[in-house]
Amino acid sequence: MHGLTAALEWQSRAVVGRHLRVYLKNWHTSFLPPVLEPITLLLAFGLGLGAYMSSGIEWNGRLIGYINYVAPGMLAYATFMTAIFQSLFGAFIRMRYQRTWEGQLTTQIELRHVVWGEILWAGLLTTSYVAIVSLVLSGCQALGVLQLRLEYLPLVIPIVFVAACAFAALGLCFTALVPTIDHMNLPIFLVVLPVGFVSATYFPLGHPVLAAISTVNPVYHLAEGIRGLLLGDRAGYHLASLAGLLAFMLVVLVPLDMRLLRKRVLGD
Repeated sequence: MHGLTAALEWQSRAVVGRHLRVYLKNWHTSFLPPVLEPITLLLAFGLGLGAYMSSGIEWNGRLIGYINYVAPGMLAYATFMTAIFQSLFGAFIRMRYQRTWEGQLTTQIELRHVVWGEILWAGLLTTSYVAIVSLVLSGCQALGVLQLRLEYLPLVIPIVFVAACAFAALGLCFTALVPTIDHMNLPIFLVVLPVGFVSATYFPLGHPVLAAISTVNPVYHLAEGIRGLLLGDRAGYHLASLAGLLAFMLVVLVPLDMRLLRKRVLGD
């Protein structure tokens, strides 16, 4: 419990502040790729592939435009991938190569603050990216490309932040386990990409096996929860399932991260 409450302590906020200051110095090189990726995917899948699906796609027993199906899924996919990559590659580089953690631990900051600082920073950065993509969706709707319930879009932001923190806790677990940066491909290709693709971001999960697996996939519930909000259908079940899964991930993974990283960083 002490490790979980460290999220509220000033030392954790100080770690986030440090990451923010460094990010703002190099924002022009760090900002564009993660923001443009979901926008590019939206245009490629929504407009490109959607042009071949003029009749729409069936979702919850009704036909909707394919781009309307993909757009909420892109928000969920961007949340997952941004948080994972920030807590995986970004945190590993700060830990191993830049020795940022080593310097922080010589101050009043303890390892639990470093861990929570990384998690909160990933959550903050991910939420800012998703907010920008949401503005793009609003612009697309103004141009008549989308038909979403944009009045519910502000509700997506806090959901994304909590989800990103949970996904970042998962990424930090991999950071604590992989021996070198070259081994990052293992969790990426064995866990991250399969979870991301089998989450109803691009297509409905009609196969019974995929549908069964999706019940424990937080990215699936995030995608369907956001889709339910923005399209007006069955958001409650998925958001409740998402809340339970995210709480479980944070309660289990954050202490595990601290234990694994303590052994790796401090040798305890």
